[in-house]
Amino acid sequence: MKRFLRHFLVVGTALFLLIGLPFLRSDTFRRLKSGDTDAVASATVALDKPSGEYLVMINTSLHTDKKALAAWEAFFGRGETEGLYNVFEDLSCTVGTGDTAALEMARSFMSQLPENQMKVRTEDPTLMLSKAENGRFDVIIMSAETAKAFSAERVEKLTSAKFITVK
Repeated sequence: MKRFLRHFLVVGTALFLLIGLPFLRSDTFRRLKSGDTDAVASATVALDKPSGEYLVMINTSLHTDKKALAAWEAFFGRGETEGLYNVFEDLSCTVGTGDTAALEMARSFMSQLPENQMKVRTEDPTLMLSKAENGRFDVIIMSAETAKAFSAERVEKLTSAKFITVK
């Protein structure tokens, strides 16, 4: 019995040092301990829309279903979510790096959609608009100030993108 207890303590201590101690020092454990919400819980809480004026560009060449496109236009333009439950498209939303207001607006939109239906990523605004001119985007959200500074209206002339102004 004495040998069993000694073996149990040695193996238990080794496992704690190899697995338990690194876990206790990890960010995952700190978040669990502090009670921060995870991705699943935060997706169910709709964030308020920030104030200001924004430009949303939807690439109509990727969204060929007229009902789905109309649902996305109603969602971005008027905040209507009714028609989106029949839309089975995922969005890849691009926001210019440094455009914090647009990023906040994109996260607000993302919070109103079912989980994982919209992914938000940031990209250099010049590169983002260059790709947009060639039709290589899904959805772009920009604040009015950033859109004016980078002359985003040229994308409308070069592509079949749908422009929606959100206030």
